[in-house]
Amino acid sequence: MKGISFNSFENRRKVGREEKERIAKKVVSLIRKGDTLFLGAGTTVTYVAEYLARSSEHFMLKIWTNNLAVVNLWLSKYEKMFIENFVGVVGGEIMGKNLSVVNILLPFHQIPRAIIGTPGISRHGLTADDVHTVQQVETLVKRVKEIIVVADSSKIGRDGIYTTRSIKMIKRDLKIGKSYTLVTLENSDNREELEKLRALGFKVIIA
Repeated sequence: MKGISFNSFENRRKVGREEKERIAKKVVSLIRKGDTLFLGAGTTVTYVAEYLARSSEHFMLKIWTNNLAVVNLWLSKYEKMFIENFVGVVGGEIMGKNLSVVNILLPFHQIPRAIIGTPGISRHGLTADDVHTVQQVETLVKRVKEIIVVADSSKIGRDGIYTTRSIKMIKRDLKIGKSYTLVTLENSDNREELEKLRALGFKVIIA
C-alpha cells in the first residue's frame, strides 16, 4: 500500500511500551465474552488488540475497527481472532501515518463501546495533531454509548492542534447518557490534571 510505513508505526508503538501494555491489560479486563466493541486508531489500541488475542477468555466477540495495524497484527500472529470472533473493517480512506481508515463510513447505527487512543487529553477535552482524527471521533461518538480512552501518561494534560471532542461537547454527551472512561497511569506530574478530568465527569481507571 503506497504511503504506508509499518516500520514508522512500529517505532512509535515501542515508545512508552511498558505503560501501553499495562493500560492494555487493564482494558482487556473490562471486556467480556460476547461483547460488541469498536477498536479505534492508535498504538496503545494495538496493544489492547494483542492482549485480547492472547486471552483464552475472550471469544464470540463482535469487533469493528478502522485500525489497520490491528488487522495486520491479527493476520500475522493471531488468525484465531477471525475464527473465534466476528471482525469487521469499516470503509473509508487509508491514512498511512496512523495505519488507519479515516473519513470512516460506519455500517452500524449504534455500538455499545469504543476503545480509542488520543494524542492529547486535558481539561479542554480530547485533541489530536491530525485533522482526520476529528472526523473519526465525531462519527464514532454519535453512535457509541461508552467511550474508553486509552492514553499513556505523556498524553495527560497535553493539548494537540485539533480538538476532536471539546469538554463542552463531552459534558453534553454525559448529559444524554454517554460515558467516558480514561485508562491511564498516574504520576506526580499528571495527578492534578486527572483530578480535574474526574471532576468534569470522566471515570478514570489507573492501570
